[in-house]
Amino acid sequence: ARATQSIESGIGGVKIKVGQPDMKEDLRRLAAVREHLGEGVPLMVDANQQWDRPSALRFGRAVEELGLVWIEEPLDAYDAEGHARLADALDTPIATGEMLSSVAEHVRLIEARAADIIQPDAPRVGGITPFLRLATLADHAGLHLAPHFAMEIHLHLAAAYPREPWVEHFEWLNPLFDERLETRDGRMIVPDRPGLGFTLSEQCRAWVVDNVEFGRA
Repeated sequence: ARATQSIESGIGGVKIKVGQPDMKEDLRRLAAVREHLGEGVPLMVDANQQWDRPSALRFGRAVEELGLVWIEEPLDAYDAEGHARLADALDTPIATGEMLSSVAEHVRLIEARAADIIQPDAPRVGGITPFLRLATLADHAGLHLAPHFAMEIHLHLAAAYPREPWVEHFEWLNPLFDERLETRDGRMIVPDRPGLGFTLSEQCRAWVVDNVEFGRA
C-alpha cells in the first residue's frame, strides 16, 4: 500500500530495505513488492551494509531476475574491493558511497570500479564545491549518480550532472522550509526561485537554541 501511494504521488521509483537475519524474508518481501507494482516500476533495495561478501553475492544472484535498478550498500561502506567484486559478478548495478565523508574516499571507490552508481552526500563530503569535483570524476569514469538525502540541495546538483540521475525523496526536512519541492510523473521539478529555492520556516526558527557569529571584524 505504501509503495502504491508513493507511485501515485508522482515518485518515479520505490526503494525498500533489506538485510534481515533471514534472507528468505527479504526475498519474499521483495518478490511481493515486484509482483504488486509490476515490471514497469523502477525498484531498488538498500542493505545498509548488513552483509558479508558471500551473503551479498548470494542475494545478488537470487534477485537478478527481478530487474532491480540497484542494490545499495550491500557491504561495509569502506570495502571498495568487495563492492568491486560484486559489481563485476552481478548484472544488477551496485550503488554505494553515502557514508563516505570526503572526495578522496570516493576516489578510492571510483578507481576500484566498486560501484555502478555513486551516492555522495554533499553536506557529508564538505559542501557543493567538493560534490562538484566528485561529480566530474564520476562522470569521467562513466558512473551514474544518485545523491544521498537532502533533496533540497541535491536536486540542483543532480540536475547539472551529464547523465540522467536519481534523487532520493525524503520529506523529513519539510518542517524546516516554507516551500515544497514538486514531484510530477516520476520527475522532481527544479524550482526557479533564487538560490536553492528555500526560505527557513517559523518552525525552524523556533528550534534555534543558539547563534554564533565568526569571521574578521
